[in-house]
Order: sequence, then structure tokens, then C-alpha cells
Amino acid sequence: MELEADMALEFAFHLGSLAFATTLLRVAVAGATFSDGLKESILVGCVFSGMGFALGIISRHMIEELAARELAAARELQETGESVAESRSSSKS
Repeated sequence: MELEADMALEFAFHLGSLAFATTLLRVAVAGATFSDGLKESILVGCVFSGMGFALGIISRHMIEELAARELAAARELQETGESVAESRSSSKS
């Protein structure tokens, strides 16, 4: 669970920071007041942080599932190789 939260928090931080900065820049270029721009940037940053957290959890689950599948395939391949080697050694005897 700790790694899952770490990845989710990292995604949340990056996505939220990016959304905050771009919204603040967009509002500044549009000529809005500082307080209005800051409020909008904080709101957008929070929304995108939540989205980043959810995406981080989903990504973590996908990576874990992929790793489990690859591990199972490697084990199956290893077991198949061992059974072939055993059958070869028993047929030579």
C-alpha cells in the first residue's frame, strides 16, 4: 500500500503543480486580478491533483498486474524448460 500511495502522490503532485502553474500563467496573460487568478489556480490545481492521485493508483495496479503476468509466464517457461531437460536426461539413460 505504501508504494501505491507513493506513486499516486507523485502523480498528484506533478499533475496538480502543472495545472496550477499553467492556470496561473493563463490568468495572468488574460489580465485578471491576482486574487481571482490565485483562487482559480488553486481550484484547478486541487482538481487535477485529485485526478493525478486516481491515475497514480490506476497506474500502480496496471504495473502490478503486468509484473504478475510476466512473472507467471517466466515461471511457466522455466518449468517447461526443466521438464524438457528431465525428459531428455531420462531418455538418454
